[in-house]
This record gives sequence, structure tokens and C-alpha cells, in this order.
Amino acid sequence: MNRTRIHTTHLPRLLGATMSGLVAALFCAAPAFADVVNFESLAPQAQTSGVTLSEAGYSMLLVEGPLGAEYGAVSGTGTIIDSTNPFSCDIIACPAGGTGNYLMVTNDGAVQFSHPGQLSGFTVTGFDFAFVPPAPVAPGNYGQLHLAGVNWQGQTITANIDFSGQNDNGMFLFGAASLDAAFRANVFSSLTISACIWDANDECSNSLASPAFNQAQFALDNVALNAVPEPTSFLLAGLGLAALGLSRRRKAAVSTSI
Repeated sequence: MNRTRIHTTHLPRLLGATMSGLVAALFCAAPAFADVVNFESLAPQAQTSGVTLSEAGYSMLLVEGPLGAEYGAVSGTGTIIDSTNPFSCDIIACPAGGTGNYLMVTNDGAVQFSHPGQLSGFTVTGFDFAFVPPAPVAPGNYGQLHLAGVNWQGQTITANIDFSGQNDNGMFLFGAASLDAAFRANVFSSLTISACIWDANDECSNSLASPAFNQAQFALDNVALNAVPEPTSFLLAGLGLAALGLSRRRKAAVSTSI
């Protein structure tokens, strides 16, 4: 697909080998609790950068775009859109295919997901997303979605995903994100999602050095996240199960010897 630009001015060993094996297994297979952030519990309204939304136990901080942040601006960055309301998109080119509520991130902004609970972090299974141009545009590939997650090791893991195309009416469509196995395997403490647009150098940009001038916008829905408890939580649970098992074996041995 050709890239198109929007023209702009610019455990010590306590219970022997069996317990050690259990600990290793618990680390390798920490339980995960699936949640879907679909924005249905949030009222349809516009919000400014710096506001934190919350749903399904997750916090979603609306982040000002790079250029606005440099000058201390606070702008309309996130809006909960009701796709069933025909008046929701009178002044912006909403995408097609949305169901119920979804989050629209505008003005080069971003949304940062985190979980305030006692977690090791969370994994990302997938989500639906679409490009949101500032006005109706001709068919083309105008940019990408950018993901930046900070994992439990403090490393920043990134991914870029092309937006879905347009329907016959020129409206951009919601599409399901295709995340590779390596990205989905990471346990993140935070995940920031933003957009970029192709610039004159054929680079996808949305930065202070190469601003997107309020054209990097996107819609987000059905964000599937899997919360991973802190290691201490599942280790304590494992220790309890192991102690219970040893107790039962001890009782069985005493019964046999009588």
C-alpha cells in the first residue's frame, strides 16, 4: 500500500526438590486474569490531557501531544464516542465499524494504560483500532499506530501497526490489531498508545522534532489485557498448596503405619 501524506504547513529451599519445581513452574506460568476495556461504562464526553479514565481496574491517562507538552498546553485529547449517536461525529471524520462506546484520541495525543493494583504487570492480547483523520481525506495509507510498553525489566518494547483501510464512502475502518507473539509475551507495567503520520521524508512522525500538527489521531476499542499478579502473590499461593499436599501425605503415611 502506498504511503500518503496529509498536506500541511508543516524461595530458599524449604520443602525440597518438589517445592523447587513448583516455584519454577509458578514463575513460568503465572496466572493471568483477562479483562476487556471497551469504554462502555464511561460517559460519552470530551476530556483534556492529564485526565485519567478508569475501567475494568485499569487506569488510562490521556497524554498531551509532543508539541503541546513542550509548551505546557492542555488540549482536548480524549473523547468517549457513542457510535450509536449520529451527532457524535459532526465535526470530525469518525471511523466506521465501531460498536457501542470507544475512545478517540485526538490532537497528536496518546493514552497510557496502567494498573494500580498489586500486579507484576499485564499482557496485551489485542484491540480494535482505526485512523481518525482531521477531515475526510482521499483513500490512502496515512500513518501507523505506535505502541510503547515498559516491561517488568524496565525495557521499552515498541511496535508499529498499519491502520486498516477505508470503505467505499472513504471512511476509515476499525480493524483488529495483529500483535506478534514476542510483544504479547511481555508483561508490561505501562503501555502507551499513540499514532504517527507519514512526513515528507517518508518517516512516520509525531514528535517534537517532527510534529504531526494535530493530524495523528486514532480510535481504540475492545482492549484485551491480562493482569499478572506479583510473584509474591502466586508464590504464597503455591507454598500454601504445597504445604497442604505435604500435610496430606504425612497423614496418609501415619495411617498406613498404624
